[in-house]
Amino acid sequence: MAGRLKSSHSRLSGYGFCPKKYEYRYVLETPAPPRAELAFGVALHAALEENFKQKTESRKDLPVEALAAVFLERLRAGLAGVPEDSLRGAADPHYLEAMGQHFLSRFLSERAPALQPAPRGVECRFLIPLPGGHEISGAFDLLDSDWVLHDFKTSSKPYDPRRADRTQLVIYAWACERMFGRPPKALCFDVFVKGDGADGAVELQEPVLFPTPSPLEMAEVGRRLSAQIDQLIAAETRGAFPRSFVPLRCHWCEYQTRCLTDWERDGRPEPVRVRLERLA
Repeated sequence: MAGRLKSSHSRLSGYGFCPKKYEYRYVLETPAPPRAELAFGVALHAALEENFKQKTESRKDLPVEALAAVFLERLRAGLAGVPEDSLRGAADPHYLEAMGQHFLSRFLSERAPALQPAPRGVECRFLIPLPGGHEISGAFDLLDSDWVLHDFKTSSKPYDPRRADRTQLVIYAWACERMFGRPPKALCFDVFVKGDGADGAVELQEPVLFPTPSPLEMAEVGRRLSAQIDQLIAAETRGAFPRSFVPLRCHWCEYQTRCLTDWERDGRPEPVRVRLERLA
């Protein structure tokens, strides 16, 4: 083994998606322009976290107006650094504000009343050891008093339970067991579907539920995580960060401009996909 590393699921999945983007973000630490999509997700999470943190004591949800105020404050702060020419269509600030308030209103009326957070069950941060001396860090959004572990997601389309990657939830289940002495009863994605713009479907998807993984499955995920970290350490040692896509088409990537320049300088190499073992 080349060394030890503390990593996260998002960092590992980022390398598996595009090693070049990983290099810009984590190795070179290249600043990237803020994105409206990220600002929206952060603001919505902040409002939900505010509600459930206080509900641990009050056992009551906040009024929708109070949560909307938290959401709008965080969204506007996040959008302040976003390039103005990208704030159009689905990223228009007025559209994002209206959509976020719609989500909060629906969630407070339809879901939140049935969710009582467990003590210490909101935004639970963890750092757990892996085989080989590595560590995995992260945070899960909500563990309710029925021992259902929730992860809030914003998505452009509904989650398909048959195809949804539940790796993150398996890691969270493992962390829950180590933190609280027992695994969760079930795992749940709460998905806020943004659609594909002003004409797309905006909805609060029905909870996407998964059974709790077995101890054997959780142990296998730990082994695979450790193997992926070894692969990542080897890539960093060699400086091997190929592009997974032709950067001319990567309009979704915040590093596209930098990547295009480097791609031209390097003689336009063909994309190379890196294969990581599926975790769950």
